Amino acid sequence: MTTRIKPESLTLIRAKILPPAPPSHLLQRDKFDDLIQESEPASLILVQAPAGYGKTTTVADRLSALDTRCAWFRLDEQDNLSEQFAFYLAHTLNEATAGACSETIKTLSRQSYPSLQTFLTDLLSELPLEGDPLYLVLDDYHLMANPEIHEGITFLLRHHPPYMTLVLLTRTTPPIGIAQLRMQGRMLEINSRDLSFSADEAQHYLENRLRFEVSRESIERANRRVEGWVSALQLLAATANTSAEFGSHVDQLHKGNQYIFDYFDELLRHTVSEEQRKFLLRTSVLDRFNAFMVMRIAEESEGQALLVNLLNIGLFIVPLDQSGLWFRFHPLFSAYLRHMQSCILPQETRCLHQRACDAWQEQQMYEEAAHHAVLSQDQERITNILLRQGREFFKEGQFSLLQRCFDGLDRSVIADKPVLTLLRAWVAQGQYQFKEVESWLKAAETRLQGHCSDEEWNAIVGEFNAVRAQVAMNLDNPSQAMEYAKSSMSHEPVYLPTSRIAASSVYAESLFVQGHLKEALSRMQETEQLALAEHAHPNVIWALCQQSEISVAQGYLQKAYNIQEKALQYAEEHHLHHLPILEFLHRIRGQIMWEWHHLESAEKCALKGIEILEDQGERWFIQNYILLAKVAQTRGRQSLCADYVQKVHKMLASGDYHIDWTANAHATMLTYWDAVRDQDSIQRWLTVAPECDLEATTNHFTQCNARNWARAYISLGNYEKALPILSAIQNVAEQYSLKTDSNRNLIHIAQLHWQNENREQAMQHMSDALKLASTTGAVGSFLRIGKVLINILKALINDNQLEEMELQRAERLIQLSQQQRDFSRAIRITLDEAIIQDIIDRPDVPELIRTSPLTRREWQVLSLIHAGLSNDQIAEHMKVAPTTVKTHIRSLYQKQNITHRSEAIELARNLLSKIQGE
Repeated sequence: MTTRIKPESLTLIRAKILPPAPPSHLLQRDKFDDLIQESEPASLILVQAPAGYGKTTTVADRLSALDTRCAWFRLDEQDNLSEQFAFYLAHTLNEATAGACSETIKTLSRQSYPSLQTFLTDLLSELPLEGDPLYLVLDDYHLMANPEIHEGITFLLRHHPPYMTLVLLTRTTPPIGIAQLRMQGRMLEINSRDLSFSADEAQHYLENRLRFEVSRESIERANRRVEGWVSALQLLAATANTSAEFGSHVDQLHKGNQYIFDYFDELLRHTVSEEQRKFLLRTSVLDRFNAFMVMRIAEESEGQALLVNLLNIGLFIVPLDQSGLWFRFHPLFSAYLRHMQSCILPQETRCLHQRACDAWQEQQMYEEAAHHAVLSQDQERITNILLRQGREFFKEGQFSLLQRCFDGLDRSVIADKPVLTLLRAWVAQGQYQFKEVESWLKAAETRLQGHCSDEEWNAIVGEFNAVRAQVAMNLDNPSQAMEYAKSSMSHEPVYLPTSRIAASSVYAESLFVQGHLKEALSRMQETEQLALAEHAHPNVIWALCQQSEISVAQGYLQKAYNIQEKALQYAEEHHLHHLPILEFLHRIRGQIMWEWHHLESAEKCALKGIEILEDQGERWFIQNYILLAKVAQTRGRQSLCADYVQKVHKMLASGDYHIDWTANAHATMLTYWDAVRDQDSIQRWLTVAPECDLEATTNHFTQCNARNWARAYISLGNYEKALPILSAIQNVAEQYSLKTDSNRNLIHIAQLHWQNENREQAMQHMSDALKLASTTGAVGSFLRIGKVLINILKALINDNQLEEMELQRAERLIQLSQQQRDFSRAIRITLDEAIIQDIIDRPDVPELIRTSPLTRREWQVLSLIHAGLSNDQIAEHMKVAPTTVKTHIRSLYQKQNITHRSEAIELARNLLSKIQGE
């Protein structure tokens, strides 16, 4: 030090040596407690992350929660003066150690020290050798640019007392011998990945800040887009006034956000040189990079050094693995850089992508090469990559990439090559562009037929027919699909090794939808073996998913679940988490979880499905939205369920979906409309609902579609139309052993008979449904009929008609149904004998019910009054004279001290609500 420190020259600002006050809406992040407590052997805790990750807030909160000694020094640029740094450091430690550094402070006030190291020697010698744990926190250490201070911190780390741990909060890597500390195991590191909010943390944070309800799906999507960056989540919360606005802001993030762009502008203005800025803009075209890639793209011989410098600056550059060799930009930073690149260096864009394409090919990373070939609009590069690697892209399920590649090629280029035509047709099929499929195949056939031998032509037609088979399957023409599939399987594949596998799969699927479950399962198992032999991973997963679906149809949900486990294990072993086909796997798993009433697991499956398909577009989320709507309704979250139903309704109106998807969607929409008593929507649905051939309901989706018609009629009280539908599809379900659909049909037949006052038939069908549920494990399908389930099950229990296993299931279903909220707030159950006995047995029943018990007829009259019937209507219903009804009413009123009809209605409502669970 060269400047004498005197008391009159420096004034202590106490706020600089106090931990910051916790902000409102503070999220408790106790996951860091163990990390901090277990850091005792470490000399240093390095908390390094860009701005806005909650470094200061998190460390201050957790040290406070641990109730440990803490010395906090908030640095600013003026603290680069060695004498000021020493002054505040001494006071910081003195405050935390109850005056242990008082002599050093006195010395500072009287004389100067020749160096910071000399000062630190006195300071450390004054501290006791033993004591309770002490954390010395230097906040915003990235502001320190004085080499003497860095040397002083290095000295401090070598000689501090064993109970002291230094905590540096910084955006950049401090030059204090980090590598050596890491190798010696004397340092604990907390980085941006550690500080990023998890999905659960993001949910807690946003729920405390938002004035409206946001779905878990929206929160997870937001957190994925910002990668847990707290400041970005805070911005979303501050700028959205409704859930729809929140969702819109999240959807726009990939294009950029002006507030975030302003922040990055300011960040780069203060931290990088012009050379570094251009380097960032040029390398921003890369989704991931290493030193080789940035040198090739930026054409900088010093690219490695530039990259190292940028990493040390503390920008939003994320390491991809522990090797420290591969990196990527944070997605929001990437959006900003690409926007700036298009504004500042637009003339370089095509050339940058061409360089990237060639560099990736040199490293045999063809997926990235294809991506840049498309962005450079270079047909020659695209064609060469597809001819070389297109089959592998297809085997890996990279349909989105293939689509982008083919969109960049002329039709004639594709039609000239059978393999390109096949790939293009399969991509179109996967996008449900069925007319396009035939157009591509015909164009190639016209172009190729006169230029190849009979053998070559037969091979081409055989493989083309595999695509046609799948299209026929998707157009609900299983007979034609089988013919195409048989034709394709009779030829050895030449252009796509997976053509025979696809044909085999279609053949099995056509058997499945025609109700031949055992043969379909056997064929699908053969398809799995064919796919395994070719290492065709998507085909293996697809075959296992179809086996699972067949098992569900057979009523073996546990077996289906086990097959899904096998598929998940296969995906894990082969690192297939990126495959879009995995969405199908998670979705059907979620459907089983919903049926078993494992709602949290069902929700997680749906959210995982959406995450997998995030880059494919929202059109493909519909099945997962349906599942989330079912979960929301079962949980009683009405506004959330309504949002999903509305979203699904709009998607159906603007898209063309397979009957499997539409039937599932309609089933959920009908459940919601019935719950809110929206009979107008149900009536409108009947005018546009898909037609159904009752004799052809040989699979789960045609069964579901027909059942939807019956359920709509039941909701409208039109039982004479509903019963023939349910009876017909139940006959088909029994004929083809569609056990799960049979289970669901029986539940709705029981509901219909009960609401139509056919008590004995209702109880018999519900008893049969409970027996079947011992195999299927069904729960969700029972709860779907609403509170009337309580009536039927209590009647069954009251009549002692159930075996032990069915009795336990009935009691659980009653409990779950009572917990389920009715969106209309209406009383859906009626006063029958079982319900009356339950009411009487309850400890919270009104005293007059006990002391002046009602007769069976009086209970019946009370129930009909509650239902809104007039005296004449009650008389007609009970088949007695109106005077008899009046006598029953008079007796009822006297016993219960009732003077007005409204009081009788309220009494019935109160009694029934206790049983219904409202």
